[in-house]
Order: sequence, then structure tokens, then C-alpha cells
Amino acid sequence: MVLSDGKTAEFATAVLHAASDSSVVKGALCGADGTFEFTGIEPGRYTVSANLLGSGSATVPAFDYAGGELDLKQLSLRESATNLSEVTIVARKPTIEMKADKTVLNVEGTINSTGLNALELLRKAPGVTVDNNENLQVRGKNSVRVMIDGREVPLDGKDLAAQLKGLQASDIANIEIISNPSAKYDASGNAGIINIRLKKNKALGTNGNVGVEGIYGKTLKGGMNLSLNHRAKQFNAFGSYNNHFGDWANENNFYREQSGLTFTQKAIQANQSRWNSARVGLDYFLNDRHTIGVLANGSYDPGDWGGTSLARIGRTEAPGAVDSLLDASNDIDGERRDLNLNLNYRFADTSGRSFNVDIDRGVYRLRGESFQPNYYLSPDGQTILNTRIYQNSTPTDIDIVTVKSDYEQNLFGGVFGVGFKVADVQTDNTFDFFNIVENVPVKDLNVSNRFVYKERTSAGYVNYQHKFGKMHVQAGLRVENTDYTGELIAATPQNGETVENEYTELFPSAALTYSFTEKLGLNMTYSRRIDRPSYQDLNPFENKLDELTFQKGNPMLRPQFTNSFELSPTYQGMPVLTIGYSHTKDVFTQVLDTAGARAAFITQENIADQKNYTLTLNAPTPIAKWWDGFVSFTGFRSHFEASFREDFSFDQSFTAFNLYGEQNFKLPKGFSIQLSGWYNSRAFWGTLRSNPQGAMDLGIQKKLFDGKGEMRLRLGDILHTANWSGENIFTPGLRMTAAGNWESRTVTLNFSYRFGSAEVKGARQRRTGLEDEGRRVKGRG
Repeated sequence: MVLSDGKTAEFATAVLHAASDSSVVKGALCGADGTFEFTGIEPGRYTVSANLLGSGSATVPAFDYAGGELDLKQLSLRESATNLSEVTIVARKPTIEMKADKTVLNVEGTINSTGLNALELLRKAPGVTVDNNENLQVRGKNSVRVMIDGREVPLDGKDLAAQLKGLQASDIANIEIISNPSAKYDASGNAGIINIRLKKNKALGTNGNVGVEGIYGKTLKGGMNLSLNHRAKQFNAFGSYNNHFGDWANENNFYREQSGLTFTQKAIQANQSRWNSARVGLDYFLNDRHTIGVLANGSYDPGDWGGTSLARIGRTEAPGAVDSLLDASNDIDGERRDLNLNLNYRFADTSGRSFNVDIDRGVYRLRGESFQPNYYLSPDGQTILNTRIYQNSTPTDIDIVTVKSDYEQNLFGGVFGVGFKVADVQTDNTFDFFNIVENVPVKDLNVSNRFVYKERTSAGYVNYQHKFGKMHVQAGLRVENTDYTGELIAATPQNGETVENEYTELFPSAALTYSFTEKLGLNMTYSRRIDRPSYQDLNPFENKLDELTFQKGNPMLRPQFTNSFELSPTYQGMPVLTIGYSHTKDVFTQVLDTAGARAAFITQENIADQKNYTLTLNAPTPIAKWWDGFVSFTGFRSHFEASFREDFSFDQSFTAFNLYGEQNFKLPKGFSIQLSGWYNSRAFWGTLRSNPQGAMDLGIQKKLFDGKGEMRLRLGDILHTANWSGENIFTPGLRMTAAGNWESRTVTLNFSYRFGSAEVKGARQRRTGLEDEGRRVKGRG
């Protein structure tokens, strides 16, 4: 909010009321452009009130809403007790917003997001944890579906991490965390959905944004972005390009005791990022009711990955003594390419009817050529005792086709929705493994294989919402049929294997909101969800880090099913806190196991039954007109009942929490400062019991060129406390401790400039159809 003297006021609220009894229907906070939005509103007669404590209020007279989109006239706030000058709403959004159906991390305009990528931003998101292997957890649950603008990313593990690292904060508007999605969404993900929404340009005419940045940690890195938009009466054309380059280093240290032997290992790795991504699209408005659109986006990263490790091998009976050394390295010549095409048709009229169709085609190509020498040395490192050199080629092709349709209309005083989706997925994973004998690669037929996986998921849903006085009810049912075949084509025919299955499941969901008074209410949600194993987790081939450390898949993995409940007291339509409970059966998770006396490996197993209890609290901390802040707390208690191997069970409960906080200071002459930090308590990452970790960032911003330009300086992890560590207390016969770090302590300088028209008009938001095929290709390296 800006007063007549140009000073900014914060935290203006807009509230939608039922005209019949003035009860609160929904609340919203105004954005940086002075707009607010109410979503999921059923047809009816309403009024709107807006208020900012100490600065004034305004109301919109009663109006009829028939569904679809409706623009209200601009509100001007006036002080009721004194003759305060007219104000215009242009308030900055808070960093974190709690809504009835999701939590939103607003990235755009946040100083301490400068220079970060999407994976680093998720470390700051309420309830989200990024573990030592860069896997995501939400409120202690590990099956998260990641979407970008409503389209799911069909990658997992390190490939998903690489994709998120290539997506820069400068392209991101906000991150939505949807813990209990309705029946309209795909049923995958026991932890819900993380939807990364990219920036949209809403201005008429031709306009755009350009930005450059430099980052220094251990080495210099940088990048740039450019976006263009042209909006006319009948069409909107848009495009963007982003690149990022640099080498990112990390270090891991392991100590393990196994079969009377000790292994003390230090590994240093570097990821060479050469990320390029582009997006281009066109929306054509046939008339007020009909719109067609096309969208294409893709990325290309030719970056390589390399690592070296040194393991000191000894005996538990002789602590500190070293019998031999294992000096190993792994150099991967990698390449990632993806292209996604979307064709969309949308119909919407003023009576509340809408019809949407999406046809999508997604292509992902991942390539890796690895060279892995292993040298066993004498304790002094001077004599080579044994040499084993490996080489492998691991191309992966993923092809996805989806057709999706949704229809809504007013029915019996409420809103009825129905839709369907069909998704065909095929992955082709090849693992060619070679032993290097006298500098000649010899293919190992006992290890090499090809894994072809085909899956068709057919789904349909119905959804209905209705308001009964002070109570609003939404209920839905989704049915999904999955038919898949996984064929392991081994180099030796006797080692071939086929895994196939077909199953049909029902996934109910419901939400109930009750308004006790004009301001106080209660929101309750329920959903049943499924998590299917990732494509690569079903492939039993081995991916070696070194001679004694590797990773392999499990073709016998089964889906896991979760029932989730949430209860949220609300104030002016926004949750004050959220209490949740979930129960997951047949949990599959990453476990550490042993192979023989010397080797250890990571795989996935269905091992547990999990109960999860959560408490989420978010609170703004306005102190003065020039000083405000925000605090977010997520606590959870998890109980596991696990079975691992024969005659071994594991019963464990633990309590953990995540914190995020920030303080914002507005200074004269266009300067502002932001101090922010996050903290994760001791918890579990798979079977690794992690220790606490956290970080604090400091950012400074200066507005330039009449507000069109911004210069930002960010100091990341200024206390250098983001390092991770933990211990394995699960695997029988194995004791292991681990620790590591990455380039979290960085200095970033960023400049961005907006140009062109500033005449605002609402942009069309659309979700594409690739929603259930995501995060399901396990990474390598």
C-alpha cells in the first residue's frame, strides 16, 4: 500500500463476505501490483471489504458472481476517523502465505532468493527438507510430487535435483506446497505436491525483463535470463531464456564398520553445470468464451560430473591402523535434454460452465558415459596392490503422452466437476558395463542389461462443492487403473526377468469449512493417495560409486498408500495453524545394506508402516512501518514399524521440527535489507539418523531507474552451518557415520531491469496434463 506521500504500508487484507449474512467466505493479501484474487468461489451474491490497520478501509457493494473470472473496480482505502489521504494498494506479499488448501512461498521480490536455484529455495520452504542425497521430504514424508506450472517433472533422485538446480529464482514467482490435493489432482504423492509457478507477465503491449548475476563460492559462477511478452486484445505471445554455468563442489566423509573391517572414506565431487532452458507459447482468444493455446519448453545441460575418493581400510581390532588404501575416481561425461509440448483448449462462460482439454507430449533424454578406476595401495600409498577399472554407458529415454480433460458447471446451488486423464509412459534404460583389461574395455555380460518399462494409467474423477449456511463442503472421488510391464533384457538370457501388474484403486477426498463468526472458522481436509516406485528404482542394475560402494534398484517394489487428515482453525479465511495426521502402509524408502564382508550399497525396500503427526504454525511479525518479519514452524512426530531381512524388525519413533524466519528492513533512498534463516532439527533421512543443520542469509537491495531496476547483494550461509551429518542405526551388521557439505557459503551479485508497457491485465493461468508421470526416474552419479 502506498500513501499519498509515497511511503509504503504493509499487510493490507481483502475479505470476501456472503451478502446474505456477512459471513467470511475467503481472505486474501494484496500483491505487489495492487491486486488480490479469490479462488474456488462458488456462484452467489457477495461483498468485499479491504482494510489496513491504522490506514483505512473500503468496501465493495453487493454484487452477483456467476462463475468464471470477474474483475472488480480498484479499491481506495480511506481513514475512517481522520481525513487521511487516499491510498492505492501496492503491498508486498509476505514471504509465506497460509491458505486453506496450500502453503505458498513467495519468491518474487525476496532479496535473499537472489542467486538461488529451486532446490536451494526448497530448503527454506515450510516443512520441506532436502537430505544428504538431495531427496525431498515434506513434514517427514518422502514421496513428493514436483510440478512446474502444473506439469509434473518426470525425474527422480539426482536427475530431479539437477533439473531443480537449473531453475533459477529469477524465473520463479512462488512455490506452492499442497498437502491434501482434491480429487481433481493425480493421486500420487503421500507428502502432497510441490508446484513451482514461474513468473507471468500481465501487462498489455510489449514488455520484458533482463537479468544477470555472478556467484562466488569456491569458484566463480554466473548466469543470465531474458523474458519477453506481447499481449494484445486477441492474443498473448510470450517467451523466455535462462542459462547458468559454473562448477559446484561438495564433499562427503564416511566411516563404517563391517565384518570386523573399518573403512574411512573421503569423497570430493564437482558438478559442472552448463544449463540452458527456453520457453515459448501463444494464447489466442477466439472470443470471450473460447481460448486455444500452445506451449513448448525445454532444457539442455551438457555438464559433466566428476569425483575422487580415498578410503583407508583397517580392522576394528586395531583402531587407527591402516592395512590398505582404495584410491578411486569416477568421471561422467553427461548430457540432459528435455522437450515438452502442450496443446490446450479452454471454454468458459458467465454461467459458471468451463471445459478444459490438454494434450501433452514429453521427451527426456539422459546420457552418461562413466570411467571408474579403482587402485588398491599399500598403507603408505607407494605400492599398487591391485587395480580394477570399470567403464559404463547409461542412456535413458523417457517418452510420455497424456490426454486430460476437466469440466465444471453450477448444479443444485453448488459446483459440480468431472474429468478424466490417460497417460502412457515408456522408459528405456540401458546399462552397459565394461571391465578394462590391458586398456581394452570388455563387456561384462553378467552385469550389463536393458530395462524397458511401459505403463498406462487411466483415471477419472467427480467432485462437488456446496455451501450450507455457514458450512462449505467439498467431496470428490478419483479412480485410477494402472497397468505396467517391466522387462529386464539381460546380456545373458538366463538372467532376464519380467515384472508386470495391473490394479485399480479408489481415492476419496473431502474438505469442510465452517464459519463460527465473521472472522473465526475451521477447515478440515482428508485424502487417500498412492506412491508408485520410480522407474529406475525398479531396475536392478548396479551403479558404482567405487569398488566397495554402489546403488541398485529393486524390481519387486510395491506401491505405498496413505490416508491423510488435516485440521486448521482459520482467521479471516486464512489458517492460523494446521494439525495433521497420516498413515502410510507398505512404505518404501532408501536403505543401506551390505554385500559380502567389504561392500555396502543403497537400494529401495518396502519395509515399514508409518504414522505421522504434524503441527504447522505461521505468523507475521510486523514491528514498525519500516520493519516487519515472518516466522514459520513445522513440527512432526513419526512412528515406524519396519521389517528388514528375515527375523529383523525395527520399531522407532522420533520428533523433529523445521523453522524458517526472516526480518525485513526498509531504509531511505530505495535501500532494503533482509535477514533470513532456516533450521532443521535431528530427524531421519531414509535410514540415516541426521543431525541438526541450518543456515542464515543476509541480503541488501537497491532500487534503480525509477523502480524499474534492482541491484541485489546476497551473502549465503554466513555462519557456515549448513553442513550435514548423521549415522546409520538401522542395518544389522553395519555401523556407519557420515558427514558432508556443499557450496552453501556464497556471495551473489544480481541486477535485473524491467522494460516496456506497464498497463496491467490479468494473464491466463493454465495447468498442463503431465501431472502423474513425475519424479519417477532415479538419477545416477
